[in-house]
Amino acid sequence: MAEISNYKVAAPPQVSDGASTRRIMLDVLIALLPCLAAGVLFFGLYALMLVAICTAACFAGEQAYNLIRKKPFTFDLSALVTGVILGLNLPPRAPWYIPVVGGLFAIVIVKMLFGGLGKNFANPAAASRVFLLLAYSGAMTSFIGADISGNILSADAVTGATYLGGGVAALAEKFLGAEGYWGYVLQLFFGFTGGSIGETCALAVLAGGAYLIARRVIDWRIPFSFLLTAAAMTLLCYGSAREILLQLFSGGLMFGAFFMATDYATSPKWKYNRILYGFGLGVITVVIRRFGSYPEGVSLAILFMNLLVPAMDRFLLPVRFGQMTKKGRPVPHLMQWMMRGLCIFLAAALAAAVPPVAVAEYNSPKSAALPAPFAHIAAMSYDRAGAYYFTVEGEAYLDEYDYRQPLEYKVTIGADGKVASILPVVQSTAGYTAELSLFAGKTYEEIAALDDLSADSLTSATYTNKALKEMLLECFTAKDIHKNASPVRGEYVSAAVNSELFGGTAFLAQGTAHLEEYDYDQALCYYICIADGKVGKIVPVVQSTQGFTAELALFEGKTKEEIEGLTDLSSDSHTSATRTNTALKGMILECFSLTGGGQ
Repeated sequence: MAEISNYKVAAPPQVSDGASTRRIMLDVLIALLPCLAAGVLFFGLYALMLVAICTAACFAGEQAYNLIRKKPFTFDLSALVTGVILGLNLPPRAPWYIPVVGGLFAIVIVKMLFGGLGKNFANPAAASRVFLLLAYSGAMTSFIGADISGNILSADAVTGATYLGGGVAALAEKFLGAEGYWGYVLQLFFGFTGGSIGETCALAVLAGGAYLIARRVIDWRIPFSFLLTAAAMTLLCYGSAREILLQLFSGGLMFGAFFMATDYATSPKWKYNRILYGFGLGVITVVIRRFGSYPEGVSLAILFMNLLVPAMDRFLLPVRFGQMTKKGRPVPHLMQWMMRGLCIFLAAALAAAVPPVAVAEYNSPKSAALPAPFAHIAAMSYDRAGAYYFTVEGEAYLDEYDYRQPLEYKVTIGADGKVASILPVVQSTAGYTAELSLFAGKTYEEIAALDDLSADSLTSATYTNKALKEMLLECFTAKDIHKNASPVRGEYVSAAVNSELFGGTAFLAQGTAHLEEYDYDQALCYYICIADGKVGKIVPVVQSTQGFTAELALFEGKTKEEIEGLTDLSSDSHTSATRTNTALKGMILECFSLTGGGQ
């Protein structure tokens, strides 16, 4: 007892690091500087003005509330932190009143009415952003692209899509020498994309987050578990390993993980609850992004999880030192081991699943733009092995029934240049189906040579087979152009092709024929081969479906001089076919000029 009397027992806390609210908030402001600098760099001085207005509104709102309630003014910098964070969450060209309304809502409604600093039920910036999204959805979802060279103090700018709203179409195909996927990732990482003022540059966010962790202002468990869960959920919900980095670096996920989810007043007090908290944030964010109508979900996820924090702090408590069960045994540290196991499981799942999924994606078919406006091809893709995949649509006219039969097929042409598979999607339910065995395993030349497409040349199946034959020949043509074409700038010719189908040099020529009697411009597209100074094969890609087709026999096998000498292009000089032939003549002559004058 004598030894105990020598010790002085003081009220908790017994351990203190000397931190104050003002110092903590100052650290957060310092950490936000890279995001603010990046926002001004990419979006201009108007973006800086919005952040300044929002910060001023938050500070003024807090002091006005204190004045009305006859309380002392507060200068702990917390209002400034809320203002900067909310300002960085705004679109770069939001109207000036948006930060005013948002700042006052965050401070007065979410913070001060609930008792002030440390007593608010939700993160003020996150709650205010959700409020602004509901109140001013148009202004809060209008973004512009990054433009370092054109930034001035102006609210006028051309709106553009973000990655979350428009996919990779909102990004440039090449960035810093990297093309395709890694070019997209680098754009998002460095912030050269549309989005809110302070959340587009992942590099700036990571720099600020690293500073806060190093200064021990925030607990690393929240952003770590948030980002880890978001990565795993992205793999699960999108079925794509490539999507992981794109989702992590886009929108407000990184910014929210480091600067909003870690708010002291609205995040769990116990460190293992923080892992569960981050897990919930990751799940909700990705579910909203993937299946919700709104492309972003970070603020909504933070607001929802903030509402669960009081229950977590009340019922999920740490095991006290020396705590025993009713049987006199030490209480097991279940929560600690569960949260550790959760992190290990998520990391192991990513490590095990990402490589095979990435390999499968790498080898999966890639969508390709059609090289010409084909009459039947609706979509085209190809894989790294050289196989091409098509969706073709058309119709077969059944004369005996005066009926047009809709047709749709999935066609695969293998790397060996043969039809690998034909999958009917839409065909007749009355038995007028194509005989797929006629075409399976055949090359272009073999299919083009097919004439007797049915035992009875007048059966409906014959018409269906003929329609499918046209579709397949288009698929071969599209494959040949896409694989071997090089761009050409001509009046009619847009591409030159080292043709695998016909030999010699082939050209993709497009134009129109004005049909005066119908006051109609007929779109035309042909695949024209020039070989040995003569016109080789001419393959129509797009012509009229009403019979206004060119008479190809007039041109095939002729030299440039013979083509130039053609004047009587039809037995009836006033028919639409004459004008189609005239347009084709001009295209052929341009093809000759591109081969060196017909040599």
